[in-house]
Amino acid sequence: MMTGILNVSNVLPLYWILTLVFLLLFAIYDYRHHKIRNPALAAFFVWCLLYIPVRTLADPSVHWIDLTFHAILGSMAAFLSLLFIYFLSNEGIGGGDIKLVTILAIPLGTAGILGMLLVSCLAALLHVWIQKKLQKKTMESIAYAPYVALGVLVYVLPQIMI
Repeated sequence: MMTGILNVSNVLPLYWILTLVFLLLFAIYDYRHHKIRNPALAAFFVWCLLYIPVRTLADPSVHWIDLTFHAILGSMAAFLSLLFIYFLSNEGIGGGDIKLVTILAIPLGTAGILGMLLVSCLAALLHVWIQKKLQKKTMESIAYAPYVALGVLVYVLPQIMI
């Protein structure tokens, strides 16, 4: 029988909160300028790679090899899905958005990135539909990073709240 205080690490929720802050900055910049800068993506790539040691520190039962496998598989799924959309929609999604989502697959993994893509695509479609029906205007382009941030928030919020 064990008594005492459980050792609970706050590292992982802190990682996700900071990731959401970075995504908010991406969303604001993308909304204003309709682009995502490569130097910012490079820094975010390094941040996302830190997820693997952070996760293994927070939960030693998870092996870094499994995390790396899921990161690679998720990145491939994200990249190929958005590349398919890029060609299917005649360049309807930007390269910065493709890179951002591909990088985000490192901490989210395959299931997380596909769930995030579902939420973000549905939110973007809903926004375009509302603009078309209520304001009677057709949008030429939208900034996709805000929807990516929303999708990650929906996926990560239950993990942060635990």
